Amino acid sequence: MGSRGVPVSVKRAVVEADVSTLNVSEFCRSHGISTWLFYDLRRRFALEGAAALAPRSRAPKRVANKTSVEVQDRIVSLRKELAEDGWDCGPATIRFHLEQRDGRSPSEATIWRVLRDRGFITPDPKKRPKHTSRRFSAERANECWQIDATKWQLPNGLWVEIINVIDDCTRLLIASTAVGTCTTANSWDALCHGAARWGWPERVLSDNGTAFRGQGNGGLIPSLLALGIRDTHSRPYHPQTCGKIERFHQTLKLHLRCQDAVTAIDDLQRQLDRFSDYYNHRRPHRAIGRRIPADVWAETPRSGPADRPLNAVTSTHHSPVGRDGRIRIGDKTRISLGALHAGQSAQVVLTGRVAHVFINGRLVRQLEIDPAKRNQPLYTQGGHPRKRA
Repeated sequence: MGSRGVPVSVKRAVVEADVSTLNVSEFCRSHGISTWLFYDLRRRFALEGAAALAPRSRAPKRVANKTSVEVQDRIVSLRKELAEDGWDCGPATIRFHLEQRDGRSPSEATIWRVLRDRGFITPDPKKRPKHTSRRFSAERANECWQIDATKWQLPNGLWVEIINVIDDCTRLLIASTAVGTCTTANSWDALCHGAARWGWPERVLSDNGTAFRGQGNGGLIPSLLALGIRDTHSRPYHPQTCGKIERFHQTLKLHLRCQDAVTAIDDLQRQLDRFSDYYNHRRPHRAIGRRIPADVWAETPRSGPADRPLNAVTSTHHSPVGRDGRIRIGDKTRISLGALHAGQSAQVVLTGRVAHVFINGRLVRQLEIDPAKRNQPLYTQGGHPRKRA
């Protein structure tokens, strides 16, 4: 019989007994205890005092599968590191980073319990994610890009906008650009910037904002159609259609709130560039199985604009229009646009030998570069252009 079921009065009689005059065996039989317990209680009382009389825990001194304090400290340290920089810091993300750093990691459930016990998580069943019954996602990389702008206030009170473009299939961040006001021109700049690295998409999905689908000039639609890119949009007052980019805005703003305060758009853009690199190449994304977006993009079959070979090399060039109405691409090619555009800034999207020239997001000329000629004239015939009848 263990000491746990022995009354305290019996224990006290054991430790106070005089063994020189006591028949120990008879005493133990009459009190229903073993002689081993009799002498063990006296030994512990000599070492611990009155504490030896209190009931002792039956829990094992060492639990074989218990997470070590060292591992718990690493979990908490990584949680703080991710949270301070504005990144996802849930159990799944922590597990991913531990596996990347150490080659192994406790389960998500274990990490959750450690964070709960350390006071970083308060269980709340109401916060359980609600799953929609209908989900849609593109099947190929560059099959669909989502574009949208979100407002952001600088510490000096100035409101700016951030234009974001993501790939619907791989969740890759194609572009993230800070501007004073979102317009068709700088929205087009953001698309060109992303296309210079990732190629052009098959279609672009946006909401009904003026910068994307402006009335009269058509927003981005004419420029996209000129490159063989389809334009799609959400129906009014239904942001769920562009839900991926809307959710991305939250992730971006959470990160920006944890960064040093900046008062200039250029400084904000540098923060966006650092975010883009981490988001694309280091951050696991829940929607793609906790994989890295850039890795998924590299492994996924790609789509592209209509009537254009997918392996054609696309490059984007920026050039001011000279007083003679021409722009220069490198040292070998000059494209005439006309004196009407002199002094403006032009973008040239060059795919193979096909060039599309845009000014303020509007297509002003489309041509096929003749490699045998240095100058690409505006008219194929010599002399002055004929007047219309």
